[in-house]
Amino acid sequence: MLVRMLLVCLACAAIACAPSQLSKDELVEYIRDEENGVMHSATLGKTVVDVQYRPTDLWVAQELNGETPRPSQVDSLRKKYDHYYYFILSLSRNNKEALHQVDEGFGQYSELVQTLSFRMPEYVTLTTAAQDTIPVGDFMLNRTYGMSSATEVLFVFSREKVTDQEWVQFNLNEFGLGIGNQRFRFKRSDLEAVPALAF
Repeated sequence: MLVRMLLVCLACAAIACAPSQLSKDELVEYIRDEENGVMHSATLGKTVVDVQYRPTDLWVAQELNGETPRPSQVDSLRKKYDHYYYFILSLSRNNKEALHQVDEGFGQYSELVQTLSFRMPEYVTLTTAAQDTIPVGDFMLNRTYGMSSATEVLFVFSREKVTDQEWVQFNLNEFGLGIGNQRFRFKRSDLEAVPALAF
């Protein structure tokens, strides 16, 4: 009984010591740690597929661009971005952009560029524990022309139908890269528990 009480006290102390605010570098590291539940990865042959949640505060920091903000400015920017969930899909093959590592030559490359640039809402959705389907609100292929370690696509989804759900699932259907249909489930409690940035 004493050991059990001691373990409960230690667990409570660990939770109480968890940081509520992080620096930008610490927040990026937090997101990349799969144990925090905001990034999931699948390896399919030579292709690695990562889906990573991008929290509101990283958008706020990007818009502030290094300037020291007033608290009201931070609050205003948080309200601007907080209505949406943002996820980054990363596709790499042999630690290079998967888009630039296709096996079937220029025809496949050209078709994938068109799909990744204009047609991804046909292949990606978010679903909830209540089986609601949330379509892509917006998306953007980050064109780095082979200079990055992964092909990245940003997806934006409305939070409106997610407020009382236990989880959301990022659904990626086969779109021409040969990776099949992939599912990445995120607990909403993990998404909401991401620490804030210290501005």
